[in-house]
Amino acid sequence: MQNNQESQLAFFAERTEDLVYRIRLFPDGTPELLYISGSVRHILGYDPAECYQNPSFLQIIFPPEEHGLLRGIDGSERECAWSFRLFHRDGSIRFIETKNVIQPDPVTGCIFIEGIGRDRTEERQRESDLRSRDRILDATSYVASELLTGKGWEDRIAGVIRRLGMASDASRVYIYQLNAGSPGLSAHLIAGWTAEGIEAGTPPYLSERDFEGSAEAIFSGMTIGGPVGSIGPLGMTALRASPDLRSILIVPIIVQGTVPAVIGFDECRYDRIWSDSEVLALETAARIIGAAMEGEADRLALAASETRFQRLFEEAPIGMVIADHNLRITDLNPAFLEMTGYTASDLIGRTYRDITHPDDLTDNEAGVQELTRGALDHYRIRKRYIRKDGGEIWAQTDVAPFRAAGGIGYIAMIEDISLRVDAERRLSESEEMHRSFLQHFQGIVYRSGEEEPVFLHGAVREITGYTPEEIRAGDPLWESLIHPDDLGEIRPRYAALYATPGDRFDADYRIITRDGRTRWVHEMLQHRIGADGRSMIEAAIYDITDRHRMEEEITRSNEKLNLLQSVTRHDILNQVMMIAAYTSLLSERITDPECSGYCAEMERAIDRIRDIAGFTYDYQSVGLSGPAWQDLDAVVRRAYAIRDPRGIALEIDTGDYAIYADPLLEKVFYNLIDNSRKHGGEGISRIRIRCTEDDDHLDIICEDDGAGFDPALVPSLFLNETRRGSGLGLLLIREILSFTGISIEALASQTGGAGFRIRVPGGRWRKEIYISPPAS
Repeated sequence: MQNNQESQLAFFAERTEDLVYRIRLFPDGTPELLYISGSVRHILGYDPAECYQNPSFLQIIFPPEEHGLLRGIDGSERECAWSFRLFHRDGSIRFIETKNVIQPDPVTGCIFIEGIGRDRTEERQRESDLRSRDRILDATSYVASELLTGKGWEDRIAGVIRRLGMASDASRVYIYQLNAGSPGLSAHLIAGWTAEGIEAGTPPYLSERDFEGSAEAIFSGMTIGGPVGSIGPLGMTALRASPDLRSILIVPIIVQGTVPAVIGFDECRYDRIWSDSEVLALETAARIIGAAMEGEADRLALAASETRFQRLFEEAPIGMVIADHNLRITDLNPAFLEMTGYTASDLIGRTYRDITHPDDLTDNEAGVQELTRGALDHYRIRKRYIRKDGGEIWAQTDVAPFRAAGGIGYIAMIEDISLRVDAERRLSESEEMHRSFLQHFQGIVYRSGEEEPVFLHGAVREITGYTPEEIRAGDPLWESLIHPDDLGEIRPRYAALYATPGDRFDADYRIITRDGRTRWVHEMLQHRIGADGRSMIEAAIYDITDRHRMEEEITRSNEKLNLLQSVTRHDILNQVMMIAAYTSLLSERITDPECSGYCAEMERAIDRIRDIAGFTYDYQSVGLSGPAWQDLDAVVRRAYAIRDPRGIALEIDTGDYAIYADPLLEKVFYNLIDNSRKHGGEGISRIRIRCTEDDDHLDIICEDDGAGFDPALVPSLFLNETRRGSGLGLLLIREILSFTGISIEALASQTGGAGFRIRVPGGRWRKEIYISPPAS
């Protein structure tokens, strides 16, 4: 059977988490949305129907600066990739990366764009956070080189604040020196910086004496941050004093266990929430400033400052390497050693060239040369390091110079990005697979609408023998290809579809190809209203000739087997009826007790033959109708009502579960209830059926308080073996359940009698009940 393109595309488009769409560009550049997949719900928050009903949908979701993207398409490229921003329904921005196929229509001048887009918002946010963190770490390196390697930190603090403000993309940054005196907190502004374009004065809220209980939080040494409405009294005080504020981040500067100063970061443009990595990097900068303040206040504490910086160096979550002016490694932290597998003695005195992958050396050398001759104040490279065990890791390396006792030194911060690189590789492979899927799509897809040309795509010649141009031009008409014996059924369905917007149907029928052969096809059609209010007929057709041939052969074979079984069973029952009649007459005339016993055994054997015949009828019906979702509670109650075991109460606790099973599911519970009635003994009074969830399985427990069963018989309960009763009922139960992968086993009953556990695997049960009609 030919590989069917539309079946695969429909499966992919409505099940993938990515956004699949089709857009038409009119010659004047006006875009029209022709199709969008259901994933638009979770990506942009819209229902597909809303997208089609609103002609301005594309203008709504595209920011104004993105509107020119579609108008710039002239059809000269047949494939393209775009990255753009879209508005979510809640007003937030989503970042979408797309792959597109562009198909110009020379007749109308329209351009059709088919594409698939992936939501990269979270990745972009993570990348943005990482970039922000990296910028702050770069600035932190600058802070360290400015404040820890020279005197007069007050003269340098303005430049430090400016560097940190630009790196963190804050509206303004400032350092306040604090004094916890009576009656409250007082503060003195040491330095401040305001971003270009931000019209805001010096933040006055730390100059107030009334902090409404915020002093304790500020002096606790904890970082306080977030939108002003979310950080309690300090946020309210700040908002009253500075109405332009949207968010604050207050980072303590700790010196010898106290908080003599804080560094503040204000955001006046939007409600900002600083990421953990940004906060960690800014706290690192605050520690360095604290170390500088402490060293400036008391030169005797310089050694302690260096120890503190060394601890920061050693405890950093990313790799850090210090090199001298010859780029020979003089120190490295545990994170880098763990990343590469080396010991410190392995690397001290060596250069980056010794552990860099040979294929990355050229780019690395170029950056180093720019850095050493002063053309760059720092540089970044993505490269591979060679581990001690010979393996490779991908890392992002940032290198900056600093002033050291022996002259210029270099500090490198190295982040392991192997997982990110692997994810990017797998993403690229996935996108290539999607592109290849679109290119090699087989089958026939067409669309026709009011005042627009018919769109036809796929294996038209392979299925019909006619060219796409012939079918598109209506020579021949598609209806003329439909087999005369099927046209009478298909034509009214076409007419009803055309007359009913929103209607859809699918059908199997025959067509006559160009060379006179007959082929079976499956067609799926829908009638929808486009965003402009015009009717649109869309359909997909694929060849099912081979499948239909096999189904016919299987159907004929099953019909012959069923006919043979029915005739044979009917003849056997006729003969059994005659034997039963003669046995009954014979038993009336026999007075010998021993012979009467023989007759009774014959009558029991006749009853068993009848049971076997009934079992073969039920067994023959298993699987004839397709499985369906069935309300478990309703099935159990119907089975109990039909069997009506008088004097035995039914306790049912099956909840709102639906089971995907053979339509004979009711017979399962009928036979279980019947077995309890027959074999439970005189003491049986109740049957209990309940459900429990076990991981992804659903267990249905059926138990009674009767006599139970002999433990020796448990291994053969569901086999057709000789024992009390025919055993065929339990065999039938097992077969009915196994048709959809459901199992049954005997177990000890909590009520003292017989017990069974029916285990329904995941995917075959659910709580939201939807009763589908029985399969025909």
